[in-house]
Amino acid sequence: MSHIQLERNHTMEKEQVRTMTEELGQKLKAKHGGDYCWEGDTVHYKHSGIDAKVSFDDKTVRVDVTLGLLMSAFKGMIESEVTKYLDEKFV
Repeated sequence: MSHIQLERNHTMEKEQVRTMTEELGQKLKAKHGGDYCWEGDTVHYKHSGIDAKVSFDDKTVRVDVTLGLLMSAFKGMIESEVTKYLDEKFV
């Protein structure tokens, strides 16, 4: 198993971050399948070989992704895409 952990500071209103996180969950589900659910200020996304969560507070957005054995081969690509998304939306 491989892990990806990324964090970004933000200055947005919490509701705006929640909306962006909801949109991300919808996009992942539409594009790749799987499912997502909310638990407080954390969204959990699960799909074959991927267990991810995006959590946030007033100042920080955190992404934690656990990749199964087969998905570990794509760690670099997945980490690059997540980094790109965070840099575009939160920096």
